[in-house]
Amino acid sequence: MPDIRQLQRFVAVASERNFRRAAARLHISQPPLSDSIRQLEEEIGSPLLLRNRRQVELTRAGEVFLERAQLILSQLDESVRLTRAVADGLSGQLTVGFFPTATYDILPRILRAYRAAYPDIGLRFAELTTSEQPAALEQKRIDVALFLAPTVDRKGLVQEVVLKEPLFVALPEDHPLAKRKRLGLRDLINEPFVFIPPRWGTGFHARVSHACQEAGFTPNVIEEVEQLHTMVSLVGAGLGISIIAASVSRFRPPNVVFRPLKDPSLYIEFGLAWRESDASPAVGAFLDTTREVAPAGPAWH
Repeated sequence: MPDIRQLQRFVAVASERNFRRAAARLHISQPPLSDSIRQLEEEIGSPLLLRNRRQVELTRAGEVFLERAQLILSQLDESVRLTRAVADGLSGQLTVGFFPTATYDILPRILRAYRAAYPDIGLRFAELTTSEQPAALEQKRIDVALFLAPTVDRKGLVQEVVLKEPLFVALPEDHPLAKRKRLGLRDLINEPFVFIPPRWGTGFHARVSHACQEAGFTPNVIEEVEQLHTMVSLVGAGLGISIIAASVSRFRPPNVVFRPLKDPSLYIEFGLAWRESDASPAVGAFLDTTREVAPAGPAWH
């Protein structure tokens, strides 16, 4: 049976249509190359090449054999690549838990880079509130969590803040405050709020409420909704205003405008969490990718 070296040499000659160029490409001298092709033809029992002084042509059998030889070599290369990926731990499945806000900017950027660098790792996803994510990690339902900080501190879990994002105000487009380029919290004293419920467990509700109290008022929350796009849509319907992460402003429903808050100390933090005992290279690769991608996030104006 032909061996891999014979296949590689035959493909080189068939591609170059010239023994001298094929030998140079393979970094061998021409005589052993010619001997190898001759032995291959003897083993197959049929001529594969038509030789003349100027160039080499394929016989009909040679054309068929070239197609199969290229397929075999391609499959071999793929098998080697996959085997190395398995040996390095960079294959299999990775399940990512994420907080809904992450889908507007940071998560797509991470996934785009991760898929490009590690195409053999299959990705699965679980949309979870921040308060649900620690238990999901402990129960190994997810491998890594992208959460809205702070999250619950649990023994055996590691947390790391990877991105800070400023806060915006979502307003009906015909609202008087929509004429301003930036807003302060005190501008919102008499406004009705549409907001996320405290049970989301992100600390975001408490952080915004505390900031408003520091500004001299308690937010008048007239409606709490579970979905961010619903919250912004209700703002567009004129029910009230809302304070959101800057990335949510990428969701462009009709009749809504977004204005940044003046206070630079008002922001939210996205973090990663994973099991301290998890030595999976796939998890490590996800952490490295996130650290590289997150700081390069867009500038918010």
